[in-house]
Amino acid sequence: MTLLAEYSIPAPLREWAEGAEVRTLPEVFRRSVARVGSRPYLGQKVDGVYRFQTYSEVQVKVHQLACALIELGLEPGDRVANFSNNRPEWPITDLGAVHAACVHVPMYSTLNPSDLGYILRDSGARIVIAATPEHLRKILAIEKECPQLEHVVAIDPAEGSCSKRLWSWRELLDLGAARLSEREPEMERRVAGLKAWDVCSLVYTSGTTGHPKGAMLMHGNFVSNASTLVPWIQATCEDVELSFLPLSHVFERIGYYVMTVAGGAIGYATSIDTVADDLLSLRPTIVPSVPRLFEKIHARVFQQAQGLKGAVLRWAVGVGKASREAALSGPVPLGLRAKQALAHKLVFGKIHARTGGRVRCFFSGGAPLRRDVGEFFLNAGFAIAEGYGLTETSPVLTVNPLCEPRIGTVGKVLPGVEVRIADDGEILARGPNIMLGYFNLPEATAEALEPDGWFHTGDVGRFDADDYLVITDRKKELLVLSNGKNVAPQPIEQQIKASPWIEQAVVVGDGRNFVAALVVPAFTRLEEWAGEQGLPGERASLVGEPRVRAHLFAEVQSACQDFSNYEKVKKIAVLSRELTMDQGELTPTLKVKRRVVDQHFRQEIEELYS
Repeated sequence: MTLLAEYSIPAPLREWAEGAEVRTLPEVFRRSVARVGSRPYLGQKVDGVYRFQTYSEVQVKVHQLACALIELGLEPGDRVANFSNNRPEWPITDLGAVHAACVHVPMYSTLNPSDLGYILRDSGARIVIAATPEHLRKILAIEKECPQLEHVVAIDPAEGSCSKRLWSWRELLDLGAARLSEREPEMERRVAGLKAWDVCSLVYTSGTTGHPKGAMLMHGNFVSNASTLVPWIQATCEDVELSFLPLSHVFERIGYYVMTVAGGAIGYATSIDTVADDLLSLRPTIVPSVPRLFEKIHARVFQQAQGLKGAVLRWAVGVGKASREAALSGPVPLGLRAKQALAHKLVFGKIHARTGGRVRCFFSGGAPLRRDVGEFFLNAGFAIAEGYGLTETSPVLTVNPLCEPRIGTVGKVLPGVEVRIADDGEILARGPNIMLGYFNLPEATAEALEPDGWFHTGDVGRFDADDYLVITDRKKELLVLSNGKNVAPQPIEQQIKASPWIEQAVVVGDGRNFVAALVVPAFTRLEEWAGEQGLPGERASLVGEPRVRAHLFAEVQSACQDFSNYEKVKKIAVLSRELTMDQGELTPTLKVKRRVVDQHFRQEIEELYS
């Protein structure tokens, strides 16, 4: 059941499916229920304590939801949208949808109503599940713009909500329970009929045009990726993962599938602000994260270590580095082991305790991990592995081996996946984890996917002498913030340049924790205004004037008001000259050469983030 009949089954996926023991998400889940049914699976904090539902308890709700969807008339291939934060209902929605042979459409819980409406209409979702009253409010505000939307489900109903299509989560599960005996045989027929190449999810990824594209991901995409990662990271049913990255991002989602394959448990953070407390409460063994978390821990450790404490910290880091390097060539010498034990007692043990004391591996993805941060964690005795992938690759292409991580690289290619470097340096990938294509976008699909299955990542890289992949550049202009959010700079720049006060704008923030911008004023207008304000008329003095910066920043803020919060420009640097072709900063068609601009204005950019 692909969404579009004209798509052919990818050969790598078909070949993988012929030798695979499990090929679909329901098969993965059911195998774990049969193996570890009484073990904890999905947990959240209740009155300050993590409480878990077992695999068997979750299966009951999954079957109820699937039967409810069938009772409401959803057919195989119909789309079920999910507008929710991380919580047990998210994977239950995911598993319930695929047990009804439907297609899950996850959406970021922070989407603005405009993007929310676009995805609901583009995907053709017949039902949407909202988590909180705020999520429900946004959906009800745009439901009239989505004529294909038949049902709205509220996990946490809001008082006074009114919609002829509104259900509560409890009502939906009760409907499935009441009709279970009648609808379960149909559910079983649908599950039995699923194939590895059936689409199970539409995952919308940011595009440079401003409109997100729906990547059609298949059962076999996720199952092949998760099944390969389980032995790679040595995941078992004893593992506990802390989940706080958005499940709508495929990096966090593949972690949930990995734990499901392994039979492990997943505890959901209350919010991104409670992660420090949740680490202590849950005491996880596996923590996937974007670099921002590691940057914060690194910064906090060094900020708190001043004077003598700072000297001890630097000594401990040196000992950790020496021990790690010695271990690569054989047993660590006795004297160095003694120093290592003392360094752990004085410094590193406290850091381990603050993460719950049981973390055996951190995984970093979604954005580049700074070398100094990665090396600090390794020297402190943590296993930290950076990986690489994209939404369209479901997502992991490469990941560092836990036994031999190499900071500065994104690791080695996963078994069963092919990665090669094109003549122009672009990274190309092929394998059972590559998407079917972009929904309703045949031209974009043809641009991204070669007929023989090679996917164009848009990134540039190389392999080192030991086959570790190094990312060196980005062909596409999408910015990836250190929190994993993708930001398309062009729509933001166009809005900023619409201001009569601003001539040029370049949005920056790749690898950083927020979006900033370099702006070139409309100098003629600005100089007239400056004269009226009694400000100096020279450009060099003018752009450094606080009142000028405040005036221009207000213009930028006004231009960004309709963007999502993470896309809004938080700081600006005002440039004293225009970007030009002569300086190599613009192409003949006046497109910005971002790498050149980054080089020419490196100091200004660094000051924005200092």
